Amino acid sequence: MKRSCFVRLEGILLVAVIYLAQSCQNTSVHSNESKDSGVSIEYPEVYELSNIILALTEYGQKDRWEVRKGFPYYRDVMTYFKPYENHPLLDSVNYSRARWKEYLSFRTDAYAFDFNEKEELERTIDFLTNPEVTPFDDHLELINDFARKSKFRSFFKQHQSIREELLENYEQDHFIGEMRTFLQSQFSAAVNEKKYKVVVSPFVYRMNCHRSIDSLTEADFPTLADHILFDSIPGSKENKIIACHTLFTEMDHAYVNPASRQYTAEIEKAFKDSIWNVKSGYDAYSNGVFNEYMTWAVYDVFLQEYFPEHADPITTYWHYQNDSRGFQYSYYFANLLKTLRKNQKSNERIEDLYPKLLKLLAKRQHQLSKPKVLSTDTVAIDFKNKASLKVNFSEPMEPVGEFQLLLRSQKKIDTLEVSRKSNLSWSAHHQALHFDLDPTAFQNQPHLVVYLNWWGVQKPLLSKRGVLLTSGSKIIIKNE
Repeated sequence: MKRSCFVRLEGILLVAVIYLAQSCQNTSVHSNESKDSGVSIEYPEVYELSNIILALTEYGQKDRWEVRKGFPYYRDVMTYFKPYENHPLLDSVNYSRARWKEYLSFRTDAYAFDFNEKEELERTIDFLTNPEVTPFDDHLELINDFARKSKFRSFFKQHQSIREELLENYEQDHFIGEMRTFLQSQFSAAVNEKKYKVVVSPFVYRMNCHRSIDSLTEADFPTLADHILFDSIPGSKENKIIACHTLFTEMDHAYVNPASRQYTAEIEKAFKDSIWNVKSGYDAYSNGVFNEYMTWAVYDVFLQEYFPEHADPITTYWHYQNDSRGFQYSYYFANLLKTLRKNQKSNERIEDLYPKLLKLLAKRQHQLSKPKVLSTDTVAIDFKNKASLKVNFSEPMEPVGEFQLLLRSQKKIDTLEVSRKSNLSWSAHHQALHFDLDPTAFQNQPHLVVYLNWWGVQKPLLSKRGVLLTSGSKIIIKNE
């Protein structure tokens, strides 16, 4: 597998994938048909134009996560288009995090356009990311002017080899056939008849989304996995499984969302309590919060059945991420679904488990609470000797005999195993634990940050009810 056109990514562990759909009328698109999956992987010309425009804006250059940077093709783009950095279009579409709807719509609505015989953009399909926000249509005259003056189409053709290589790597490195087979077996046939398209660009770095293009076509718009783009990230099976999460949790919206619509009243009852959503923004959509929980939980089931040897640590990682997004009971929800799945009848699908799942959630939601670390003040410790650390929790925890911590100093990040060998002990009511910390490697550091439950920690701390301790919980230790 060739990877020569991309370079190393320093210090970032971020995995993702990108989807999109493209009209059959669009001839300016490279595509691969993923073997035996019925999924078309595409790299459309106008979609790339929209991403390049956004990358050139002040926001695109300054924001760390919105536009992927650091690879040769990105530098080629920035160099080639620098003479046009004062084009009025770039100020007009200089969005921000607060204007994410406009940003996402500008990027994704480009899918509906193609260049006509006069080298001008025109809409070829009736598709909008958000009918209330239409920035690509609104700025069409300026976009045409920018594409014409910059000779974008010529630039695009000159980089065909990069696109072909990227599509080849993507098709080889993702379990698209397995995903599709699993989802088709677990949800209704009506969804299975639809076409799927995946549209990619290396510039997309966040805001994956799924959209119905028309009555026959579903599409996803995700982020590409780092290991596809950078030689420094190994293309190991584990990394591929981690990366496929972003694609899977977009693809399965096409299955989960229609299934949820059959149980809207039950979902409203089961998700009546505000605990399920902490400023995620998904409450603006019908069944939005529940669907997000469900898509991530279905991914857990998929890994458990297809990659059981890797499933537990990888699904735990992603629940840390989901927890930080405002879905604080993601781990609990997924385990509940997996338990139902384990005990289901031989002829039952995940879709058939909705009534049982919703009944349990409605019953238990008022009993749930989110455990937190109470001892968050900076702790002074002499790093010359072993030191005892005490952690207090807001509620009784599961008194495990071992767990993991993430230790971060100025120079490195390490995972630390805490067990009986660390003199681990729990208080009588399991709301506090003590253990010895041996920070030999950090003796010359002014401070150390101890993270409980975050990416890299495979053995999490849970409450008695099985709820994940708040992700990112930390204790700062000062070196006396």
